[in-house]
Amino acid sequence: MKAWRRDGDGARCALLTSEADMLATLGRQVLELHRAVIDGRAVLDDPVMQRLYPNAYAGEEDAAEFRRLASADIAADRIRTMTRMVLDLETALPAEGDDADDAELPIAVDAEGADAWLRALGEVRLVLHVRTGQDRSELAPGVTEEDLEQLRGVVTWLGFAQGTLLEALDDV
Repeated sequence: MKAWRRDGDGARCALLTSEADMLATLGRQVLELHRAVIDGRAVLDDPVMQRLYPNAYAGEEDAAEFRRLASADIAADRIRTMTRMVLDLETALPAEGDDADDAELPIAVDAEGADAWLRALGEVRLVLHVRTGQDRSELAPGVTEEDLEQLRGVVTWLGFAQGTLLEALDDV
């Protein structure tokens, strides 16, 4: 990935095809977490869901009432922003069968898109960070230490992507 650079009121960067594909896949997976909240399928005691949708109140009754009243709206907003990032990536990706694995894909976003990307990158980072920090017994069977190290590398890469986007938007 090449760092984000200011472009008018937005920003632009270049991603390798493999990077764009990986990020789109991760974004789609996080979208499913938010859709599960709307559909009532979310596992609320999952550490990831606890971080994405923490209790708003200390008391369980108040927290449950807030969750009942607000979670769907919060999830819908998060779906909107994550969808923006995923669609930007899918639009940039070459067609199936196109041999452009190492091609650089230009990504350009306006101010609204940059805000959506910042929020979406933060959510993907949060999900991966929680998963890589979980107790081994809570992880899916077969997850190796090497798998976790690779995911930690992705978390670092996402931090670079989010950080350079924020810096690009700060440049005046």
